[in-house]
Amino acid sequence: MHVEFFDSLEEAQARLRQAMEAADARVKPWQAAVKVGDCFISDGGEEDLVVFGEALEGYTEPHLQHYRFCRCFSVACPEGEVGDVHVSTVLCLVSRAFFEAMRQAGWQMEAGQRPRSACLTDA
Repeated sequence: MHVEFFDSLEEAQARLRQAMEAADARVKPWQAAVKVGDCFISDGGEEDLVVFGEALEGYTEPHLQHYRFCRCFSVACPEGEVGDVHVSTVLCLVSRAFFEAMRQAGWQMEAGQRPRSACLTDA
């Protein structure tokens, strides 16, 4: 985890804008097309954490065009949590059937199973 400290609100807001612009620049066309109902695997921020998500809603504000309101699940949070996901962190789309199979398995991938083997799209 990376933590930054700022001396002012303006400095923090400027850094947030820079981070959002950098994330937006990384978005691939298939990621920008993630829509309500799509299921995906996203970057959990840790090497061994696989995060499964379902897009629940998009945003109409231009500065939020690459964010989706989602419910995400993992072995660390099997009950799921809702929040915003930037589509640049979506590694690939997966089928609804695979998503539901992972739900039944408690979001646990089988030993040796690679998340990318279930991908319909690929970053």
